[in-house]
Amino acid sequence: MNPDRAAVARKIFISYRREDSAAAAGRVYDRLSRLLPKQNLFFDVDAVRGGEDFVQRIEAEIGESDAVIVFIGEKWLAPGRRSKKPRLWDASDFVRAELKAALARPMLVLPVLIGDAQMPKPEQLPEDVRGLASKNALRLRHESFDDDTENIVAAVLGGADKIRAWEEKGSLPRKMLYGIGGALLAGVAMLALALLHFWILARPLSASIGAPLTTLLLIVSLILGACLGL
Repeated sequence: MNPDRAAVARKIFISYRREDSAAAAGRVYDRLSRLLPKQNLFFDVDAVRGGEDFVQRIEAEIGESDAVIVFIGEKWLAPGRRSKKPRLWDASDFVRAELKAALARPMLVLPVLIGDAQMPKPEQLPEDVRGLASKNALRLRHESFDDDTENIVAAVLGGADKIRAWEEKGSLPRKMLYGIGGALLAGVAMLALALLHFWILARPLSASIGAPLTTLLLIVSLILGACLGL
């Protein structure tokens, strides 16, 4: 990971509606979790415990965050069950609480439009979150997901690596270390098997299956262990 990138935004709050954009938000969260510790990403309202004041918890989390990503799908402004107005107009709506807390602070608020979703107009938003309409939005599309996600990551973490961090396969020394570790574990397992055989039958493993087969078994186990390590 680029250390300069993580220094720009240390903690990120992800705002989304479960029935509207959970899948897309989850995929971006997976990418971000490869760049930042998971404790630096607030993703799910389920993290708010029963009996805990929801608004206070949201305000506390956003107060400790450096950026808020607001995922907006085509159902983001859908009406609630008991009203013809969008759920956002409900004073108790959790997305409204998140937006209100974020817009009240000098922090990055990044709207992300999923698919063909459109940026809400000011008149479609309650007054206390109307500032969202003036924010520059990025788009997240299925057919260009990697490129769009890289734009989102660059916006909240800064910069743009030539190689996406989630696509890096690891350096050669690290690969070699994992391979050697896997081979050593396989060798230990093979030794344990030979000792168990000797303890039960009171003769070496080579006496039971022959020296050539014993050697072949050891080589195969080492190769498999190295492959698993890689």
